[in-house]
Amino acid sequence: MSWNYPTEAVHVSRLKAVNEFGSRPKSRLTPEVTEETRLDFDEELLPEDSWEPDQLAGDYEVEAILDDRVPLFTSTERVVREFKVKWLGYDGPTWEPASNLSCGGLLYDYLREKRSDRRLQMVQVADED
Repeated sequence: MSWNYPTEAVHVSRLKAVNEFGSRPKSRLTPEVTEETRLDFDEELLPEDSWEPDQLAGDYEVEAILDDRVPLFTSTERVVREFKVKWLGYDGPTWEPASNLSCGGLLYDYLREKRSDRRLQMVQVADED
């Protein structure tokens, strides 16, 4: 008879209760923690002004998505699509990975429009033939 795969059916009334954690300690090693003795590591370790927003790393607002590309990488790196972004209040556009953008609606609209443009081009090519 294998312990992993029982071959005989056993009625539940024939089973014995087992105390799985019999050697588990029942006494506490430390006294109860109260508000006076509690140490909040976040409060103790973080600087006083850490909750204030960082003005230098401010949020930039995307005005428009102009283009996209998949840059060439070596075989060891992950391929990430980049988008050419026009920032609100800034002159030149920059290439940014999608992870740097917080404009899901603009991304969705851009990709949908690009897909419809591609379909239109395919129809035009088919008409020329």
